[in-house]
Amino acid sequence: MPKTTSGTGRDSQMAQILLPTYLGTPQFDDFLDQFYESVTQHDLVKHFFIVAKKPAVIQDLKRYWPYLLPKSTLEYRKPAVPSSSHEIQLPESQFSEIVIMMSKLFREMKFSSEHSPQLIHEILELIEETRSQTADTASTTLEGKDIDPEILHLFLKRHRIQSEVMPSKALKTVKGLEYESWIRLDHDAKEIRIYGKIFIKDEAFDDQLAEIIEKQADKESIVKLRLVRDSGPQHLYASHTLPFNNGIPMRLFARCLQRFCLDLAAVHGFDKESILKKKA
Repeated sequence: MPKTTSGTGRDSQMAQILLPTYLGTPQFDDFLDQFYESVTQHDLVKHFFIVAKKPAVIQDLKRYWPYLLPKSTLEYRKPAVPSSSHEIQLPESQFSEIVIMMSKLFREMKFSSEHSPQLIHEILELIEETRSQTADTASTTLEGKDIDPEILHLFLKRHRIQSEVMPSKALKTVKGLEYESWIRLDHDAKEIRIYGKIFIKDEAFDDQLAEIIEKQADKESIVKLRLVRDSGPQHLYASHTLPFNNGIPMRLFARCLQRFCLDLAAVHGFDKESILKKKA
């Protein structure tokens, strides 16, 4: 049974993603069948699945769950909100009805009451992605030969993230994010890696750096720091890797990239003795 990881307080704990532990189980497959049928027969919200049919929904739950970002227990207690593209986004009252229907079905099918709020967030975020992709007039997922630094650069630009393709074929983000980051494609492993560096002043002591690393670890964010001294100027390094064997859903990837850079920038909040160089 999945457990939440330890943090500074129960409400600030970041939960592990639950969805993959349920995908493919008979109970969850039955839930998806009943949920889809209930929504499509409900006059108020039956249009929710007009552009996203059940096979596509199931496929994308399996393909894209690694792109989900963990939230705190407190965030999962709050109602899920629409995240589809604006053109097909449901009014708040209708989306709330979707959430209520899903919650009720979880109770009726005796799913864990502890897991249900988180599962609602995770499932609906991915269904919203499926709905958005189906309604898009142009592809928003990079696949096959399109998984290329130059094309990724153009797709990031659509999300107002400016980047440069370096001679190494890595992408360096230059504008539109809270912190400078790098993106590298590994076609052998079929992975895309986001990484960043926080450079350190020469006068920094080991205990000061250890304290910053420990405080960041306690936040349980997607940014995990390690000290690097054998590759150029000393720095704190963090990375986040995602698979692209099923393509790169750019809306979800952009959210991961934004979150990574936001969390990396927040590390400076632990630097009470000014041993870190200024943000890039």
